[in-house]
Amino acid sequence: MNLLLTGCAGFIGSNVARLLLERGDTVVGIDDLNDAYDTRLKTWRLDRLKSQPNFTFLRADVADSRRLTETVQPVAYDAVINLAARAGVRQSVE
Repeated sequence: MNLLLTGCAGFIGSNVARLLLERGDTVVGIDDLNDAYDTRLKTWRLDRLKSQPNFTFLRADVADSRRLTETVQPVAYDAVINLAARAGVRQSVE
């Protein structure tokens, strides 16, 4: 399957991406790598995914529709898995 996965550098997103890649899927991962918590952890998770041949990373904020439209190629995805979120209630409200 050809999948688009938002929030791919987060804990849940990176593990979902890993499992999808292990079963042979192609994954295009999107994340803005915001600083809601230590970005080194997100980068570490992302580096592990980038070593997989069927993984492509796009740095984008899903809340920025213009940038997202420019970044995501018009591809027929079999599914979109939206796991993008702000870590922490205060930041998500702001």
